[in-house]
Amino acid sequence: MREAIDSALAQTYKNIEIIVVNDGSTDDTEQIAKSYGDKIRYYKKENGGVATALNFAIKKSKGEYISWLSHDDMYYPEKIEKQIEELSRLDKEKKENTIVYSNYSLVNEKSEITSVQSFQKSHDIQKLNYSLYPILKGLIHGCTLLIPKKCFDQVGYFDEKLKTTQDYDLWFRMFPQYDLIFIEDLLVKSRWHNKQGSKIISGVAKEADELWIKMIMGLSEEEMIVISGSVVNFYIDMYSIIKSNKLSNSAQKYLYFKIGEYSFWKYAFRVVSTYSKNDIVQLVIQNKKKLFPHKWL
Repeated sequence: MREAIDSALAQTYKNIEIIVVNDGSTDDTEQIAKSYGDKIRYYKKENGGVATALNFAIKKSKGEYISWLSHDDMYYPEKIEKQIEELSRLDKEKKENTIVYSNYSLVNEKSEITSVQSFQKSHDIQKLNYSLYPILKGLIHGCTLLIPKKCFDQVGYFDEKLKTTQDYDLWFRMFPQYDLIFIEDLLVKSRWHNKQGSKIISGVAKEADELWIKMIMGLSEEEMIVISGSVVNFYIDMYSIIKSNKLSNSAQKYLYFKIGEYSFWKYAFRVVSTYSKNDIVQLVIQNKKKLFPHKWL
């Protein structure tokens, strides 16, 4: 936690306020926070989960923009300055309706950098600036964001009933209503360890399932095409992403069905619209490699 607060205090952009919320912690959080005196604004509340602590801090904040930091992550010194510089290039109306995010580094428990996430190397820059793309691709690290405070007033806050997916649930509601700018700089150091909430909190799989299915079903075919080039490619991409995180079994099954359904009907209506049901079944068997070319299907 001390590293997190120190990294916030070390920002090269000085026109900031630093709010620390103790969400009912029983460790040395309060002692550490109070050691900073009036350099920070410290609040203690009953334990309610990450979403409640974030909402509490956002409502207490006085600034025009919101950027938050988990207790075990760190900002690079120029995090806020780089993002404010990016926004300063926009006119007033655009500036007030634009969300900024960036690349980030992964660090271990000793704060040693183990890898970096440089999304521009594997994703099209234009798509990285399309609101839905980084959400569905799982590229958003919440601590890299800089969000106009008015977005929360207009869209709402983190869903306090959710324990581990409150972030992406909010992004999916919020991002499509605003412009998005991706910055290539590494602006956050994210700590990866075995005690993270998404690894130890019960109900993670159920929440992840519900979120993924809600997001996928909430998209139009046009939006799917923008993200992946075609509807069936979108379902295939989502299946691969979800399967790799090993959490969302129901979402995997849903996507498996959608890939088969979409591939079959697209082919069947084009080629065999006058065939009987038995003829179509036989056609599927004969053309299964064409209809289902992926080894994991």
